[in-house]
Amino acid sequence: MHILVTNDDGIDSPGLWALAGALRSAGLGQVTIVAPESEQSGTGMSLPFRADHHIRAVPAPDPAHAEIAAFAFSGTPVGCVTAGMLVGVCPPADVVVSGINRGLNSGSNVLLSGTVGAAMVAALWGLPAMAVSLQFVGDSPMPWATASWAAVQLFPLLDSLRGRGPLVLNVNVPHIHEIAEVRGFRQTSISDFFYGRYLDLPTEPEDEEGRRRVRFQFVRERVPTFSETSDDGAIRAGYVSVTPLSPLVSRDDVSLTDALAAAGLTTI
Repeated sequence: MHILVTNDDGIDSPGLWALAGALRSAGLGQVTIVAPESEQSGTGMSLPFRADHHIRAVPAPDPAHAEIAAFAFSGTPVGCVTAGMLVGVCPPADVVVSGINRGLNSGSNVLLSGTVGAAMVAALWGLPAMAVSLQFVGDSPMPWATASWAAVQLFPLLDSLRGRGPLVLNVNVPHIHEIAEVRGFRQTSISDFFYGRYLDLPTEPEDEEGRRRVRFQFVRERVPTFSETSDDGAIRAGYVSVTPLSPLVSRDDVSLTDALAAAGLTTI
């Protein structure tokens, strides 16, 4: 099995190498990294905006990962998966695992995340895919080993996605250093968290060119509690959250027939 690993934090992210190393050490298959050469957080499912890009081999930052082939791509996570599939620097992927992201990708953040976006485009290629994100807590060291362990535990579930349409396992891991303290794994729904409700945007006076600096400040103190059946609630309760997502979503339970007729937009 060939596992393509990518992320949106960039080729130098310790979470990327921790994930790739854990998958390889577990004997799950051949592992190749194709990741952005610079951070691409918040790019969602964006394609690279230029036509011409470059890809280059990079050495592992640690001798323990020396046998993992790695490539830096000058574009978005979606571009990395696309390059990994089509450029020919590695065998065709059987599975794509994206992460480990520095910070959660839960609630409405799944629409923004380049980590999730990479897994989504992999699903559109017909591949089982998993996005892995780890809770960020201030200056506390990131427990990459916990998130890597969770990814390895969940990896066998990817086989159950084959032939079931484009599906992604969106995995969020609590900020817990001792694996024994993780309460378990829970299938969850997406919470109603919307980042915009918890932002302050203070501005500075105009400069000589009429511009005002605007600073995005996330106010964590305003974030409410969430049900443990949701991704945000489960994580904060000490569980690894596993949420099935699909890049192709329609709502058959919503009928617009009457509204279209009332607006004179009904077609034959």
